[in-house]
Amino acid sequence: MSADDLVKVAGAQNQAEAELVQNILRDAGVPSIVQRRGGADVPDFLAAGWRDVLVPASLAQVARQALTPADPESPEP
Repeated sequence: MSADDLVKVAGAQNQAEAELVQNILRDAGVPSIVQRRGGADVPDFLAAGWRDVLVPASLAQVARQALTPADPESPEP
């Protein structure tokens, strides 16, 4: 993956949340990377601070569908 073809599909408040999003995407077959947001790239923050979850542009739609919660009110097929 090159940085040129990556798009942001989610934001996370901390490293643990970002890893949860990555695991959901991995289960959907979508590779991803986590990048600290500008201003949060301070080593003293450790696991704290906002992160962006990036995926290949060609898989962005699949990633967004995987991260969209299911509607509990919808009837079962």
